[in-house]
Amino acid sequence: MNLDHISLLDHHAHSVWPEAAWQTAPFAAYFTEAYDPQVLDEHTPHGIFYLRSVRDLAAFYGCEATPDAVLSARAGKPYLELSRRLIAAANIREVLIDDGFLKRELMSFEECGAAFPWTVRRILRLETELAGLVPQHENAGTLLDAFEALLRREAPNLAALKSVIAYRTGLDIRRWSNVEVEAAYTAIRRDLSPGVLPRISSQPLLDMALRVALRVACETRLPVQFHTGYGDPDLDLRLADPLLLRGLFTDPDLRGLQVVTLHCYPYTREAGYLASVYPGAYLDLGLTIPFTSQHAMRTHVQEALHLAPLSKLLFSTDASRTAELYYLGALWGRRMIGQVLEDCVSIGDLTATEAEDGAMRLLQGNAGRLYPRT
Repeated sequence: MNLDHISLLDHHAHSVWPEAAWQTAPFAAYFTEAYDPQVLDEHTPHGIFYLRSVRDLAAFYGCEATPDAVLSARAGKPYLELSRRLIAAANIREVLIDDGFLKRELMSFEECGAAFPWTVRRILRLETELAGLVPQHENAGTLLDAFEALLRREAPNLAALKSVIAYRTGLDIRRWSNVEVEAAYTAIRRDLSPGVLPRISSQPLLDMALRVALRVACETRLPVQFHTGYGDPDLDLRLADPLLLRGLFTDPDLRGLQVVTLHCYPYTREAGYLASVYPGAYLDLGLTIPFTSQHAMRTHVQEALHLAPLSKLLFSTDASRTAELYYLGALWGRRMIGQVLEDCVSIGDLTATEAEDGAMRLLQGNAGRLYPRT
């Protein structure tokens, strides 16, 4: 199935570099979650995603399919014009941007919306906003009150909330006593450096702050995105299994909560199970597409469909820093979803009409229904 005609509602991505940073950023870093210089220099250029992407970008730029030729072609074009061409070719009509990643280095989501041909809406990253409040509050109680007030104030202007707690203390979210939370917060305050926001890695504080956010999300009908599955080396993959979120779906205090498990790999089947049995569970197919081999991407989509209804799946590019990743994500997202749906028709799992409806749902319809508009 060719899905190029279906515009994408990209429900999870990040902003891009301003021009000066884009011109100097290391090219290999776009094609891996690693950041160790030895990995970037010696190994990433031999990865399937890197090698395939050089060919894809060479075809777009009309140059020889070598890294040097691609770098030369992209450097010779005006940055904003090139970025607009890539986004237009990706056929992305709307993007939801998590602006908590490299917040001070990338373009703001407002700048990103003004510069490129799409509609932009904001995803608020919970841990980033919480860290920004820490220097202003001497105890955890007032911090959490201020955090709740911030979320309620921002809620009307948001598409979603997002948590990266998987990167910090994992997805096994517990309840803690006020004494435990205050003790954890005292330690955080003790280690504060002037002018530097803390990277909070205390489970009692993060878990309780997340529960505040989840309560606000239920009351304001904001979906909550969770990073699950693989990511950069800060993450302990054992603690990023989406099955650890099961308690949120069974908690009577969180009735109506809507959760999107982002990325998921290698826990696609686990996330698909959650989406099949809990009304508030949804599954994202991004990052695995396009960061893995074609076999892995195709398997990822197939395994998501083992149990999860077509009404519970969404696709995102998870692009960041460069518009090239928006282009590559959209290119391979449509290609892999189209191939898998076509296979479903050929073996009799779906009719052609059902597959076409499913493609519309995955690329735009489900996200359009899930994320609120003001």
